[in-house]
Amino acid sequence: MIDTIKIYTMINKKTYEKIYKNSILKTSYSQKNGEIFYEIVNDKLEGSYSSALSVRVGTGVKYKFVNMYYIEIEGSFHKIMLGYNSHNGFYNLSEIVKYLIGAVEYSYKIKLPTLGHWFLQRVDIAICYDLSTNDKVRKYINNLSFCNYPRRNIKHYQDESIYSSGTTTTLKIYNKMLEFKKHDMKKLYNSNFNIDKHLEKIQGFIRFECEIKKKKLEKIYNKKYIRVKNVNYKELKDIWSEEFMKLLNFFESDLTIVKTKEEIERRIYTAYTNNENKARILYNFYTSIVVDGIKNVKARTPKPTYYRNIKLLKELNIDLSQRYKLVEESKIVDFNPFEYKEVV
Repeated sequence: MIDTIKIYTMINKKTYEKIYKNSILKTSYSQKNGEIFYEIVNDKLEGSYSSALSVRVGTGVKYKFVNMYYIEIEGSFHKIMLGYNSHNGFYNLSEIVKYLIGAVEYSYKIKLPTLGHWFLQRVDIAICYDLSTNDKVRKYINNLSFCNYPRRNIKHYQDESIYSSGTTTTLKIYNKMLEFKKHDMKKLYNSNFNIDKHLEKIQGFIRFECEIKKKKLEKIYNKKYIRVKNVNYKELKDIWSEEFMKLLNFFESDLTIVKTKEEIERRIYTAYTNNENKARILYNFYTSIVVDGIKNVKARTPKPTYYRNIKLLKELNIDLSQRYKLVEESKIVDFNPFEYKEVV
């Protein structure tokens, strides 16, 4: 589903001045019950947790708009409409943008360019899965604490999340229930929202979020200005899949990676049915990696032997990331996001 997006377009001086001179904060709410629909702030949003809608304007130099000004709109349509962003998502980017344009037009009493003139700066694609219990969510996240991504720093927050920031995308895997309690729950206390029912619903939810930045969009579409109307959800979902496959070290040809001791032993001996001695050597090599660590095994193994065995294990799609320890097999959660169904 689509969560936070950031869009921009060209505006004239009159529209720019009307927005610039307006109040710092504008709130849209129901006069009947006082419930807030959304807020508009003339500032950058902090993270993807806010239900506010950010509106910023400036000179066109930033986007090379000659003798013109720009307007940026940033926010989560999902949060604005529902107050949460765990499920019941939205997938049509053009329809989302139309709504956000209309909300800003209504709030500032202005007329903005139509959909065809808006460009995409950033978009978050997020998918939630239900692991049934929060304990499983915590175990899964903690088991990923050793995952790697070349040229990226991985931040791991115990029980809560895995966070990987890059220049083209930022990836987050997090415990949706804990995130909701931390960022959203207090804002819904005085509304008609049934918090207890929602917490029960999302207790086993784990969320995979990919923030796709302008640099990535430019590479995918091979152009500087990416028109909203030309972007479809499938293309964005493909980016999500590609990025998380890299992060999780999954192989596109075989998404089921062997993890447990029994599975590994069975796969190796099945592959080398006619050479039990070779299977035993390869299996012992693998268990040495798990027990002693790959660096120690590499240091004491002859180089040709080491790389030959590594190659053979990879050909069998055996997980060498050491995210899973033999002593922690009881903590392994059998979950593959590329095989599970999204919570909708």
